[in-house]
Parts: sequence; C-alpha cells; structure tokens
Amino acid sequence: MVIKIKKIKLTIFAPDKELNNGIEYETHISDDGTIIDVLGTIDKEIFEKQEKSYFPLFKGLIRSYLQLIWDPQNNVIYDDCAVNAYGPNREFMPLRENADFNLYPDSQITLVVHAD
Repeated sequence: MVIKIKKIKLTIFAPDKELNNGIEYETHISDDGTIIDVLGTIDKEIFEKQEKSYFPLFKGLIRSYLQLIWDPQNNVIYDDCAVNAYGPNREFMPLRENADFNLYPDSQITLVVHAD
C-alpha cells in the first residue's frame, strides 16, 4: 500500500510575541489529512525542537497550536479565529464549518487568532 503525502502551507497570526507578525509553516501530512493533522504535525515539530517554540502564550496558559485554535470537545475551530483556506486553484475549504474537511494538496491556510 502506498501512502500519499500532501504539502500544506499554514500562516498563523496571534496578538502575542512573534506571532503578531505572522509565522509561516510548511508541512506534509497524509492524503486524508485535516487542519487538525496539520496543527498536530506542527506542534510535534515544535516540541521536538524547543528552540523554535513560541510557547507558552497568553500568560503561560496556551502550550500548543491545537490548544490555541481547536476546540476538541466540539471539534471546531474557535470562533475567535479567522480562517482563510484555499486549495491550489483557489478552491475554498470550509474549515470553520468542518474541521474534518480533507485538505487539498498544496493548500494555503491562514489563521488569525483573536480576530474579534
């Protein structure tokens, strides 16, 4: 069995530390991957290389992107996060409505935390 991998670009903005100017990540996930997989993959990379970490954030309460962006009890992106997510041909991806949406290869996603 061949496992397909797709490339995803993610930019995150937040009103704390260096994230205020935005941080861009490029990661690879399995072909059936979701935004939750992307955030988990980036969190894992950050935990393995602490020198690249911007955590903890918000008075030490937030320790990962998953914790910052995703509500696991309701399986949704928090309401205070703006989401712009598009495939390579500008196909819109409804990540706010469906956190389990299968991302397109070569997607570009921007998340703005506390966009209220």
